Amino acid sequence: MSIQCDNNHLSKVQQYILDLLKEVIGIMDSMNITYYMQGGTMLGAIRHKGFIPWDDDVDLGLPRADYENFITNVKKFLPADMELRTYWDDTDHHYYFARIVDTRYKIKRNGSMTVRYENVWIDIFPLDGMPNEKPAQTVHKIRLTYYRLCFHLSTLDKVNISRPGRSLIEKIIIKIAAVTNIGKLFNSKKCLDNIDKLLRRYPLSESKWIINFTGQTSYHFNELFKKEVYGKLTKYAFEDLFMYGPEDYDKYLTSLYGDYMTPPKEGDRNAHGAEIV
Repeated sequence: MSIQCDNNHLSKVQQYILDLLKEVIGIMDSMNITYYMQGGTMLGAIRHKGFIPWDDDVDLGLPRADYENFITNVKKFLPADMELRTYWDDTDHHYYFARIVDTRYKIKRNGSMTVRYENVWIDIFPLDGMPNEKPAQTVHKIRLTYYRLCFHLSTLDKVNISRPGRSLIEKIIIKIAAVTNIGKLFNSKKCLDNIDKLLRRYPLSESKWIINFTGQTSYHFNELFKKEVYGKLTKYAFEDLFMYGPEDYDKYLTSLYGDYMTPPKEGDRNAHGAEIV
């Protein structure tokens, strides 16, 4: 559903992303897909009623069953200038989560060790269950963390090294890995296959928990919640749209960002460093 809103404040990148988002939301609605705004998109909806001014992407989370339905069938609904990207296709998409891209526009990304060019995108994340018992959950976390570390070492040239909030340990690992070239020991797709098997192990329908494991702040498992936090589908304004997000947005955003209503200092803003080319 759209609302009257002046989008003249948006950057060119944000305007292209918003146009793509409207197409994606329309397709999800026609496919009866459940989705929730995630991460910075949810934060933007609450704090800015739209894009965070320095942000340049949109994140949507789909319960695993809806995620599988979407990536299996969405190609039938996509216009000629939009494509689905997954880690097992023959593109250079290297993330576990899927993307819908607009092939008409490319973005130059400056935050990684090497400059990258990517099509304008919407990120689509699977939302999965976790073990209900704490000991099993701890073991599951350790396994997921190990394969995520292996994956990031294997794709070190694509890691956003300028992302604020990295722990000292993460910074040390990145520096050591860059010097030793240890990433050559790991196959990125095999790492993602192992993550995929682990995430599917605990069905969301049988779990008391819900997690976006591959989200931006999942390194500390602060995107792991009791299912009540997501609750019933709740609509929020985002630019000239209404979109769904977790019902208890305060608990969700506090876990991810702490004092989420206070914008970070300019040097701590997590921008991708993107520009339309």
